Amino acid sequence: PSSDHELTRPLHRGQYAKELAAQEDRWKVRVVPNKFPAIGHSASSVFETHAFQSSLYREPVPSSFLDGSLVAGVHTQSVALAVEDADNLHLFRREKATGCHEVVIESPNHVDSITALPAEQIEIVLQAYRMRLLHWRAQQNLQCAVIFKNFGADAGASLSHSHSQLICLDFVPSDLKRMHQRLTEHHEKYGTCYICQMVLEEQRAKERIIAESEHFIVLCPFASRFPFAFSLLPKRHRCHFEELSLDELRDLAAMMRSSLLALERAQPSAAYNYVFQTSPFHRYHPEAHHWRLRVIPRLSKVAGFEWGSDCFINTTKPETAAEVLRSFLD
Repeated sequence: PSSDHELTRPLHRGQYAKELAAQEDRWKVRVVPNKFPAIGHSASSVFETHAFQSSLYREPVPSSFLDGSLVAGVHTQSVALAVEDADNLHLFRREKATGCHEVVIESPNHVDSITALPAEQIEIVLQAYRMRLLHWRAQQNLQCAVIFKNFGADAGASLSHSHSQLICLDFVPSDLKRMHQRLTEHHEKYGTCYICQMVLEEQRAKERIIAESEHFIVLCPFASRFPFAFSLLPKRHRCHFEELSLDELRDLAAMMRSSLLALERAQPSAAYNYVFQTSPFHRYHPEAHHWRLRVIPRLSKVAGFEWGSDCFINTTKPETAAEVLRSFLD
């Protein structure tokens, strides 16, 4: 990038004292390892001088849990003795996972919301996302990445300075596998990308669209789980966010700012999360998978019924939410 859009390169521990002072007056976006990582670091990490201690464990459902061997009719003491031998029952299988956990500091200026930044600065943030994804995608042991922002205490934010996070994993979590499998099944059945088909139908119906640009459409999804939830979708079929062109990044930055600002105006006290859902790095269906940016406001509480049924009560129809958000656009 040009000097006006320079991204500070990752620094090793021994370089901090000397180089941070030299860069302090000119950095625009900085990417650093998370001080309290949720995932153990990969051996190929550029931050290999940092000893990350915590680990994320994946726990598949064991077959022995489903085969009826521990249901009624088995003596309690026998069950207790058997459970002690977990290696035989495979009840608590786990594997250590590795990856990376980074923080993207979105501005040297202290602002609490990304909407306080101009679109040009948000574009630099998106460039940083893309650069880091391309870096980690080149590591063959890593399988997928999630970029996310927690805005507000109810959304999990612990720091007020505007920032987002990137976590890479050496496996694809089960929920993401299921989502991509459903996209693949749709393509096999109908011969089309589900999201491409949905965008065309939403453009025809014009009920849930918030905004539209040359490259992107912003809409409240049909039957969304949460009030005022919306998605930013690329019109052109793309599996990976990191493959966007500079023109597309510029367009996305403007659309992100205007739609998030509309949400903050419509719901001034709302916390929210945003999540980039992009395809796995190495194993994906090029015609079925389509990346998206989801924005999930925290306007309602997930209570007992939701936890017990996985059914969600949304008190605001997406058609109504889209109409309200449109009214707050610049």
